[in-house]
Amino acid sequence: MKSHKKLSTLATILAAGLALNVAHAQTSDTHKSAGSDKVMAPAGKTIDYSDRSRLKSWSGEKEQLEQKLKTGAAKADYMKILADSGYTVTAINKDTADYVEYEVVKGDHSYEVQIDLDKKTHMASKVDVDRNLWRADATKNALRSGKAVKATKPLVNGDMYSDRVNRQGWTDQKEQLEKSLMLGKDVGFYAAELKKLGYQITSTNDREKDYVEMEVVKGRDSYEVQIDLDDAGKAKKVDVTANMWQSDATEKALGKK
Repeated sequence: MKSHKKLSTLATILAAGLALNVAHAQTSDTHKSAGSDKVMAPAGKTIDYSDRSRLKSWSGEKEQLEQKLKTGAAKADYMKILADSGYTVTAINKDTADYVEYEVVKGDHSYEVQIDLDKKTHMASKVDVDRNLWRADATKNALRSGKAVKATKPLVNGDMYSDRVNRQGWTDQKEQLEKSLMLGKDVGFYAAELKKLGYQITSTNDREKDYVEMEVVKGRDSYEVQIDLDDAGKAKKVDVTANMWQSDATEKALGKK
């Protein structure tokens, strides 16, 4: 009898242990599957479009590039420095005796390199590394696909994509927008105000209890509107920034302009 009891107890323990193992395995598989789905998603589908979260990395790389592109060199020297640093010139917006402007791509970062040249010496008198908000199609394709193709000739309509040319109008509109988006309002107010001002909300990058982030488009300009909310759901801080990482919907909206 005792032997029977022991066997019965042992069987119960083994069965319980087996049930726990099965449950653990099922839970692990579920988590693994969810994680795998995220990892296996096509490139670009899980990309973080938030400027706030990606700006630090972009700025650090920008500073390194600026240090390499010092003044006093010839145009060909800058092309070599860019190539040696892992950058591809995806678009040549301008190429004249006194000024050249390149769109460059490295990984998921893009910059506009603006080089002022001395007409007599043909050496750079000024070099700026800018944000590259107005991107040529080749640059967009490189960022989307991860395959950058080197540009061989200047664009016919390069001024369309030049940050130096378009910056002033963009900045003026940004200042007007910032004045209109006053503090202390709820999210509904900002959505309505943006629409009233002629902006299309093309993407909501983040929607939390304490933070909302939207991409907006008007004409050929795009901005990222970042709203920090208090416990009552009212805005305690509103930032309007450059929208450097644009969602597919934003790119499509800009492409129609």
